[in-house]
Amino acid sequence: MNKNLGDIGERALLKMFEKLVDSGDLPFNDDAVAYSISENQSMVVNIDTFVRETDAPPKMTPAQMGSKAVTMTISDLAAKGVQPQVIVASGVFPGDFSVENTLELVTGIRETAHSYNTKFLGGDTNTAGDVILSIVALGLCQKKNLILRSGALIDDIICTTGYFGLTGAGFKVFLDNYSATEKQKNKFSSAIYEPKACLEEGLLFSQFGKINSCIDSSDGLAWSLYELLRNKNDLGIILENIPIDPTVNDFAKDHNLQAEDLALHAGEEFELLFTLKEDNFHKLQKLMESKGKVIHRIGRITNENPGLIQYMKEGKLIDVSPKGWEHFQ
Repeated sequence: MNKNLGDIGERALLKMFEKLVDSGDLPFNDDAVAYSISENQSMVVNIDTFVRETDAPPKMTPAQMGSKAVTMTISDLAAKGVQPQVIVASGVFPGDFSVENTLELVTGIRETAHSYNTKFLGGDTNTAGDVILSIVALGLCQKKNLILRSGALIDDIICTTGYFGLTGAGFKVFLDNYSATEKQKNKFSSAIYEPKACLEEGLLFSQFGKINSCIDSSDGLAWSLYELLRNKNDLGIILENIPIDPTVNDFAKDHNLQAEDLALHAGEEFELLFTLKEDNFHKLQKLMESKGKVIHRIGRITNENPGLIQYMKEGKLIDVSPKGWEHFQ
C-alpha cells in the first residue's frame, strides 16, 4: 500500500487501527476508552490533541489554546457520563515561543481543568515547529452507568443539549471575512474561542440512567448523527427540527446562506447528541430544568429510511450528507 494519509483520511485510518487495538469496556471508536479496575468499576480515559496550525483560529490567545485543548478532551468524557478526576498534558513548543506565552497557555490548561472540578497534575514537554498539545483525562465510573455511543434503538428520539451553527457562522466571519454585527461577532467569538464542554449535562444523563446512546458533537452535527447509526444498516434518522441558533438564522439570511448547512456541517461545537425512549423524555426534561439546563428534541430513529438522515423543508425530504471535520483531509 503506497497511499498517503491524505489519500484515505482519518476515518479510513481508524478502521485499519481497529484490529490493532485491544478491547476494553467501551467499543472501539467510542468517544473514550475504558478498562476494568474491578468487577463493577471502569477507568475511563480520553486523549485529544490540539495543533495550533489547524485548531487555532486567528488571534487565539495562548490561554484560549490551553483551555480549548482541555475542553476538547473533557467533552468526550462528558458524553460517557463520567467526571474526569485528573488530566495530564504533553506540550510541544517551538524554540522561539516565549516563556510568557508558554506560562499563559499552561495557566489556561490548569484553570479550565479546575472549572470542570478536575486536577491538573503536570505532564511532559518537547520541541517542534508548531504548538501541539495533547491532553489525557481520566475518570472512574460504575460500569452500569457508562453511556455508549452505539446504543441507539429504533423509535428512540434524538435530542441535543444546545443549538448549532455558531461556529459555522463564526468561521465565515473570522476566516472568510464575512460582515456581521457586533452582537453576532461576540456570540460567534465565544463559541469558537471559548467553547465549553457539557459536563454537567453528561453527569445528569448518567444519573438519569435511561440514555441509550450519546456522542460529543465536535466533528459536526451531521457526522455525529451518522455515528449514531454506525453498524445499524436497517435504521435511519428523520430530523423534525434542526436546532439552529437564532443569531445564525439572522446571519444566514443577511448573506444568502443556508442556515442548515452552517448548523449541520461546521463542527467544533461541543454539545451532546443523545437518544432515549420517548416515554422517558419528559422525565429527563424535568430533571434538566430543575438544574437550570435545557434539552432539545430534534428527531427520531426509524426504519423508514435505512442508512439515511433526512429532514423536511418546504414539503420535501432533504438528505443530509455525512460531512464533518476529518483530519488529514
